[in-house]
Amino acid sequence: MGTSCNNLLHEYGIQNEQSDLRAHVCPLVRRVYVYPTVEGQRAIKGGRWPARKAYQPGVVGETALGYCVPPFVIRRCVALEVRAEAWGAAHFDQNENTSEKGNKAVQFVAGMIRAGIFPLPCLLKDLVEEADKAIQIKGDDITVTVGSSRIHVQVKCDYRGGDPTLGGTGNLYLQVAERNPLKRV
Repeated sequence: MGTSCNNLLHEYGIQNEQSDLRAHVCPLVRRVYVYPTVEGQRAIKGGRWPARKAYQPGVVGETALGYCVPPFVIRRCVALEVRAEAWGAAHFDQNENTSEKGNKAVQFVAGMIRAGIFPLPCLLKDLVEEADKAIQIKGDDITVTVGSSRIHVQVKCDYRGGDPTLGGTGNLYLQVAERNPLKRV
């Protein structure tokens, strides 16, 4: 029998984020999709894309609600192809819980930032030289400080998201509500 707490979803997601950029780490297709958060917000406001419920193993009822949006209808979205060795080293596993996958996604993006291969609106040369001091990680949010600029990156593990020709769903999941009955961080 699964856990059944309060089954009400609470508004939480892209619509009320204060991030500058979003990164959807999609291990199945081995891509990271990056776009300005405001462009993802604009995409779901149009009402064109379907809302879908999400579930967690061992939990009765839905645990999230989000919109399934094709990456390239999100303006300024880019797909980053990262070498196979990096994906292998990250050891993503679809059977891990959401917290484990999320933590790995954050570390993956932090590694991309340190390597200078993540698209930031700043001088990457300066960032690479000061990477350890410049990157702060809190939950699924990364703050990068370069000089007087602070860039907030929200990271999501969207395990099956991305390019359908590579085996993905063809969409990114832009969450707008959730509940966390298992109290995962």
